[in-house]
Amino acid sequence: MQAGGHCGSCHSPRGFAMNEQGYDETDPAFLSGALLDGWYAPALRGGSGNGIGRWSEDELAAYLKTGRSRHGVVFGSMLEAFNNSTAFMTEDDLRAMAHYMKSLPRAPEPAWEYDETTTASFAGGMAESQPGAQLYLQKCSYCHGRDGQNRGTFIPPLAGPSSVLADTPASVINIILNGAGRVVADGVPDSYRMPPYRVQLTDREIADIATFVRTSWGNTGGAVTPEEVRDLRERTDPFSDSVILLQMR
Repeated sequence: MQAGGHCGSCHSPRGFAMNEQGYDETDPAFLSGALLDGWYAPALRGGSGNGIGRWSEDELAAYLKTGRSRHGVVFGSMLEAFNNSTAFMTEDDLRAMAHYMKSLPRAPEPAWEYDETTTASFAGGMAESQPGAQLYLQKCSYCHGRDGQNRGTFIPPLAGPSSVLADTPASVINIILNGAGRVVADGVPDSYRMPPYRVQLTDREIADIATFVRTSWGNTGGAVTPEEVRDLRERTDPFSDSVILLQMR
């Protein structure tokens, strides 16, 4: 976690000079969550009621080995870390990492709880009155369901994951815009993946869907603006000069 694995490179906040703010468990900033390269890396400290505090050690170890659990599926920067690293680690090392993460203290926070109001209100015509709800039904519900819950370990939940509950909406916007790559477990590419909606949806439409997801089923992430979507769209445009230069380095 501190050296060879250096999970803190993404999951610890950065300073003005991109220096990590914490390097071991004695610093409360270490593995406390961070925004990097348009993705939010959630806190990996065991006391988080909105993070791995709801995961067991077995679930954490299995997630690092298979790339998926009932809580979520790897995406963004974590997809690269899984496909190229944790998928090849030994069972003992993965269990040691999981045990270490669960041992890290964190100031207690209220644990997320599922709220059935959103699911029930679909039957009452909410999709016609709330921005984003109709788009969610059209673009997202086939896989993620009207209840926003998981489909085994193949389709991740939108109700309760730390990326949705985070103060920053970056990961939610980014994955709607750009989709997700394929999880490769035991040398076999996954059949399920999040498609990109960069071309199909406008900034306003993506903001409406992201806002709906972040405020439904008990989620407390908050609203998303078209300006936030536009900013991330420009910064992750594969044909922009800045992204091309970064890829060439």
